[in-house]
Amino acid sequence: MDYDTELLNLALDAGEVMLKSGAETQRVQDTMLRILSVSGREKIEALAMSTMLIVSLPREVKGPLSMARGVQDRSVNFEKICAVNSMSRSFVAGEISLPQATQRMAEIQFAPSFPPLWRVLGYGITSGGFTMVYQGTFLDGVAAFIIGMILGLMVLWNGKWKAPYFFSSFAGGVLTGLFTCLFCLVFPQAQMDMIIVGSIMPLLPGITMTKSIRDLLEGNFISGSSKLMETLLVACAIAGGVAMVLSIFPL
Repeated sequence: MDYDTELLNLALDAGEVMLKSGAETQRVQDTMLRILSVSGREKIEALAMSTMLIVSLPREVKGPLSMARGVQDRSVNFEKICAVNSMSRSFVAGEISLPQATQRMAEIQFAPSFPPLWRVLGYGITSGGFTMVYQGTFLDGVAAFIIGMILGLMVLWNGKWKAPYFFSSFAGGVLTGLFTCLFCLVFPQAQMDMIIVGSIMPLLPGITMTKSIRDLLEGNFISGSSKLMETLLVACAIAGGVAMVLSIFPL
């Protein structure tokens, strides 16, 4: 593999990890451009969209070299974003060579995520905590904590079996409505609205909404519009799942 190809692959790897981990489009583009700038050539190009990365490097003899890569997975991992930023700064500053940067990028890309147990507990604590913040009772918080852990297990299962992206949102709404109804049947004093609102908080696309607005304000209309549409579809899927269950089992 020649130097130009390896440099483009490094830029794509960095952009892919950042985009998958929840970085905004402008940050992804800036990181890829900085990596390509090490070539010392003018008119380098880097484009980041919500599901696509494109980089181009001009060459005098063989013509410009361009590469593209699709990005489908989505998650939130700020630790990986910070690690990629640190790697790119060291590479641009000349502190590490291209092979060393490629090796470090591979370590970041395949670094283990949080253990499944911690992720499930995170869903439960988030759901229960928000229910308490919204003036729910301790009983409501316990119910939301249990439902949140169930949602965490569902998300892990969907990720393992590569379920459709919006299926998790709809299934999460269904499970939230179903278990909330069951809990309220056993404990009539529980507040259904508080339990539902707190339980669905981990599923809401708040970060995606923030990134879509920022992309629109920065002029990245394609990425901003697609992320805004994604946000609306996820919210509608969650609401539709909850509403379907409540219409079948009214209390």
